[in-house]
Amino acid sequence: MTGRPLAVRLALLMAVVVVVVLLVAGIVVNRAASRSFGETLSDRDQERFELAVPFIDAALGEGVAPRRLEGLLRRVTEPGGALVRILDADGAVVAQAGRLPPGGDGEASRTELSNGATLEVVVPSREAPFLRAFNTALVLTGVVTVAALLLAAAFLANRLTRPLRDVAEAAQRLGAGDLSARAAPGPDAESAELATAFNAMAERLQRSEALRRRAASDLAHDLATPATVLESQLQAMVDGVVPADAAQLDRARAAAAGLSGVIVQLGELTFAEAAPLGLRPEAVDLATLAREITDSLDGLLREREVRAEISGDATALVDRGHVARALRNVVTNAIQHSPGAGTVRVEVSAAGGAALVRVRDSGPGIADEDLPYVFERFYRADRSRARIPGSGIGLTVARELVIANGGSLEVESTGARGTTMLLTLPG
Repeated sequence: MTGRPLAVRLALLMAVVVVVVLLVAGIVVNRAASRSFGETLSDRDQERFELAVPFIDAALGEGVAPRRLEGLLRRVTEPGGALVRILDADGAVVAQAGRLPPGGDGEASRTELSNGATLEVVVPSREAPFLRAFNTALVLTGVVTVAALLLAAAFLANRLTRPLRDVAEAAQRLGAGDLSARAAPGPDAESAELATAFNAMAERLQRSEALRRRAASDLAHDLATPATVLESQLQAMVDGVVPADAAQLDRARAAAAGLSGVIVQLGELTFAEAAPLGLRPEAVDLATLAREITDSLDGLLREREVRAEISGDATALVDRGHVARALRNVVTNAIQHSPGAGTVRVEVSAAGGAALVRVRDSGPGIADEDLPYVFERFYRADRSRARIPGSGIGLTVARELVIANGGSLEVESTGARGTTMLLTLPG
């Protein structure tokens, strides 16, 4: 397993976003606060002290005592807080009032008085405490937010990835051979869709495996029966048990024909799967093609005592050989599933730029449990093999050939009165 878990990546991403946002906010607020304090509070305090200079200068000229001077200075510093002192010509402090906060910064300004003294005003820096408090609050907020995001991301990622872990676990079980493995859908639409798609794939794989095993059994039966008959007939003639006359040779020929029939159908399936590579489209009269096919199946029609009726007319732009094989397989299937004295109807029509061919039999219909598998290769609804001959790939071959020509083959309807197969071909 490589890479970091989704919970970790999601938490780190959210933490980085929060830290960047807080840093940007801190820089913007610090600059705005510094500019605001510098442009408003400092100017206002400076103006206030400049207005007090004439009064202080007059008091010095009158020789006011230092204590009274300190009282005057205190009244000046009380509104905003500052350190104000009067220095004589030698730099000695004559009077002083106010004070700066511990560790506080200040901006000093000096004004010359009339008697050689100097008024020194140190105004405390207003933005420094505010910015320190703001930055501290910002850091604490960032730490708490990142911690909360880590917890939220871990919870959310765990909730989001649980369905993914279920699908991964089911995929591992499926890969290990457990075809019954299924994934539980999650609470959100995406994970539910993923689980549904996986389950559909697993269902298809399980069904394909079941069909493969059944196909192997069916093919073994279909190949073994005529091969065994052929071998026993030949061995009997070699041993002199039965005479090697025309009757016995004809029985051997019939067994060989049955064996070759299965092989031919397997070849047809391979041909159908490669059909898109050899397309030769041409305009084909479907009604005429249907008549040719029913004429070629006259022997089977007589054997089954079934009548064939053809109606309608339409032209399709398809490969004639492909569609002839497909339609022959569908008609043959309809004949085999129709009872004695039944009728197979082939109805040709055109609609919406497409050519339609409906093949209706008069059989008992397709059971609901067999309907989804009608076009599966080697699938036979009659598991006894006694009633309907064939290897179960006729309709599969027909569908492959029709799809190769840009059309479709589906069961349009089925019921007690028969089944209708619909071939849709490009017109």
